[in-house]
Amino acid sequence: MTRASLIAATCLALLLPGGAYAQGPDNFPARPVKLLVGYPPGGASDTISRLIGQELSKLNNQSFVIENRPGVGGMIAMGMVAKAPPDGYTLGLAVSGTLTTGPHLQATRLYDPLNDFEPIGMVAKAPMILLASPASGYDSVEAVIRDARKKPGQLMFASGAQAFELALQLFKSKANVDITTVSYQGGAPASIDVMSGRAQLMVDTIGAQHENIKAGKLKALAVLDSTRSSIAPDVPTMIEAGVKGYEALGWTALVAPRGTPPAIVQKLSAQLQQVLTMPQVKQKLDALGFEAWPGTPQFMQKTVAAEYAKWGDVVRTSGMTPK
Repeated sequence: MTRASLIAATCLALLLPGGAYAQGPDNFPARPVKLLVGYPPGGASDTISRLIGQELSKLNNQSFVIENRPGVGGMIAMGMVAKAPPDGYTLGLAVSGTLTTGPHLQATRLYDPLNDFEPIGMVAKAPMILLASPASGYDSVEAVIRDARKKPGQLMFASGAQAFELALQLFKSKANVDITTVSYQGGAPASIDVMSGRAQLMVDTIGAQHENIKAGKLKALAVLDSTRSSIAPDVPTMIEAGVKGYEALGWTALVAPRGTPPAIVQKLSAQLQQVLTMPQVKQKLDALGFEAWPGTPQFMQKTVAAEYAKWGDVVRTSGMTPK
């Protein structure tokens, strides 16, 4: 190669997105990687992103920098990921609310959850749980269904988030009951009214209410996942409690912009699965009330598509209106 052709080839490489020589998995990452999180510092999503980012930094000998971009239920950050250059240097910590439930409840969409991202892999499950006020006297899902059918619309459900209200809507459909929803600004104020008896029922993540359950301030009736949780192994699933076909699951996952080179996606996916098998990572996730959920990009893609379709049906049949 002549000196002139070498210079020309170098200039061409620099003009390509991300630099052609920087795109190979062996060279990636050649500079710090941004990991966008749609929630403020200190929350569960932020903590998980820092835990994963720290271990990925060690594996790659390169920094994975957490950037918190809260807003619109985590969707601001995901919109930024969707619009970022597809070179692997901008990733996003997605949650079920930003990919499979929230988009159905937004009148104006910031991104296409099925087509604007490359799935890297699931990170962790956040098992949800149906809880009752001790004052209600409910000790089983069967008791709730029986009472709700006797008194249509009179039982009060304290909803601290859209995801929890959707979980109730699915329960109402599967169990053929009518329960009234009262909205709260988060799970903490919702739990206060349930513990006091002003509302009878609520849904939250197990991790968020684990201490209240242990203290007897809330009665755990059923886990909403299709399998029992390692965090609360004595609590039956909703299916075991008699509600056939019921499953509602919260989770976190790692994504990249659509068009990110497959070799980079596969490298990050393999490293993510490696991180999620590390004992110290699993221990920290358990302490947050999450369960490690490693899987391939293909598994994540199928899961997201199925969950997106399911929750879209729930929104339409329940009459919930996008805002």
